Parts: sequence; structure tokens; C-alpha cells
Amino acid sequence: MGVAGKQLRVKLNNGQFMPAVATGTAPMKEMSPEFVIEAIEVGYRHFDTAAMYGIEAILGKGLQQAFTQGLVKREDIFVTTKLWVTDLNAPDIVPSLKKCLSALQLEYVDMFVPHWPVRIRPGSMWFQLAPEDFLPLDLPACWKAFEECVHLGLTKGIGAGNCGIKNLKLLMADATIPPAINQIERHPGHERREIVEFCQKHGIHVQGWAALGAPNYGVLPLGAYGTNVVLESPILIKIGAKYGKTSAQVALRWNLDQGCSVVVRSTKRERMAQNLDLFDFSLTPQELVDIRGVEPNIIDPGTFFVSAGSPYKTPADMWAED
Repeated sequence: MGVAGKQLRVKLNNGQFMPAVATGTAPMKEMSPEFVIEAIEVGYRHFDTAAMYGIEAILGKGLQQAFTQGLVKREDIFVTTKLWVTDLNAPDIVPSLKKCLSALQLEYVDMFVPHWPVRIRPGSMWFQLAPEDFLPLDLPACWKAFEECVHLGLTKGIGAGNCGIKNLKLLMADATIPPAINQIERHPGHERREIVEFCQKHGIHVQGWAALGAPNYGVLPLGAYGTNVVLESPILIKIGAKYGKTSAQVALRWNLDQGCSVVVRSTKRERMAQNLDLFDFSLTPQELVDIRGVEPNIIDPGTFFVSAGSPYKTPADMWAED
């Protein structure tokens, strides 16, 4: 049995089985069809992408090459893509997903998620928004359009993206298809316990992005951001030594042991393999408690979407419970 066969697959509330470790494809200069092939060879079966990343066509080309070469079949691969905030308007959602599918060269994706629960004017730059760039958002109406994407066979599953409890309640109020996942930033030092508990209570699977603290993560035109706090944590390093694992592997296992999955990214084959080598150990209850001592660190609380014109006047508003 290869690495891919050993991976944990989590069962979602819609009956889908989703590989618990996804390789991220956020904007990176190394993204190429060859990267996709290498990730599949290493053992990845879950690719997380987004319209905003601008690389869906590259991912699609790599997947088609993998299918042609017989490395995998379409049903072996789980693809998640995300709708950007300029398209979070009910009439635009089905056409936007069709555009993504065209770029990906796929008939369907496995999971479709709104990137953030906010709507901005098309053509505006998300990293320098003015109050007038924010547009009214009807989240329940948008969710109905996401449900239509399922009915049309354009996606097998739909989920939430960066949703706090208040937004989840709003989204779920009239839903006939509940969100299968909620993608949120989650790593040691940023536990999000209240959101995780709410999601698990309501059968929503939590997927943690920036699962290693996004060290040296670069997004043009902002340059590098992220933190080394997670990877350099003495707590994680000490626990890793006990199991013969790296601090990164301990950080990823921390999410898995709490019932969450992860999105993690590396372009180095050795590290890509390490990030999948998580299934021969688990953390003790005491170690999970100890990891709460990792220095608090947050990569992106949604600050870019805080404005006088936004529904969120502070980052806390985005993550409010009521």
C-alpha cells in the first residue's frame, strides 16, 4: 500500500470521503503541471485551489497529464476550489463555477467554497479597498446558488470559507444542503476552539488552512508574510523528538487528532512527503494540552475586509458568534 493508500479520508455530512491532507496551490511561482505530477507521485490526492490564485488552468493541465499517463483516475482525486469575493453574488455564482471548471478542464469539482463571507466590487483590489468597494451581501441567497451548483452536477460538495459562528448560522438558516466543511485558518497558536466546537456540533467538518503558520508565504504584491512561530516552537520540537517527527508533522497531527483536516503547501519533494507521513503516530491528551502553550499567532484575521463600508468594522466582527 502506497502513501496515498495510507491516508486518512474523512467522511463528510454529504457522504463524500475527503483526503485529510490537501496540498495548497496558493499563488506560487513554482506552480506548474510538473508540480501537480510530483504531488501525485508523492501521494497527494487532494488539491486545494481558488479562482483568485490564477492557477486553475495550470492545475487542470497537470491533472489531465496525470490522467493521460494513468497515474490516477479522476475519481481518485479530490479538487476543492473557492469563489472569489468579487463573484459572491447569487446570479454570478453558477457562471463563475462554470468558468473555473473550464480552466480546470474538469466536468465537476469535489468541493466549492466561498473564499470569504464578503462581497466587493469587481475590479477592486482586495489589498487596498476603499469603503465604496464593498457591496451588499445576501449570504442566504448566495448559498441557494451554491446549492444549485450541486443540483446541476457542477460540484459534489459545498462548504463555507472563513466563516465565524454568526455567518454560519446565517448561511444555514434556510439551507437545504448544509455546508460540508468550513475552511478557516487553524494551527498551533490559533486554535479557534469555539468555531471548531460549533462546527463539530452541527456536523460541519473543519479544514485548517495555513496549517503550519504559512512560513515565508508570499502573495504579490504584498511580498512574504506568515510566521515561523509554529515551526520553531520548542513545544512542538520537543514532542516531535519523542516520535522521531518534525515540528511540522506534529503541528499537522495536532489538527488531525482534533478531528480537523489540513491544507499544507511545500514545493520540496522531501517536505511534501513528510507532510503526508502523519499516520504512524498520534498525540496524547496531555500533549494536546501542552500545545496550547504555543505562542499565539494569526496570519490573516480578515483585516483586508475591515472598513467603514464593510459589514465588518473590526476583525472580531467577522468572527462574531451572534
